[in-house]
Amino acid sequence: MIVSYKTIGQNIRLARREAGLTQEQIAEKLKMSQLHFGRLERGERPASLEQLAQIARTLNVPLASLLNGCVIEEDFSAARDDSAQALGRDVARIASGCSSRARRLMRSLCQAVAASEKLPENE
Repeated sequence: MIVSYKTIGQNIRLARREAGLTQEQIAEKLKMSQLHFGRLERGERPASLEQLAQIARTLNVPLASLLNGCVIEEDFSAARDDSAQALGRDVARIASGCSSRARRLMRSLCQAVAASEKLPENE
């Protein structure tokens, strides 16, 4: 398995923007330089688990939301699996780094496709 610090950084940026904070404001709250925080957010520097937990607390988001999509399985055979679980993993990977608005749209589209496939029991 590999960890994508770029994806983690995108998730941090999204959470920071949704919180309405600038890089300077969040860096000050975290007691780190704006330069260092910017590098974490761009995925140029790996963040420790402790730093990620501190960032999540400061942004008032679950730690898992910062890690969403960052672990990628090297064995993509599950992607060919037609199970709902594999579909869920694929959708989560695709949605990683997207805005909450885009994720809501994806959810609506999935629901619409599913509803169009479900036939009434009488047919």
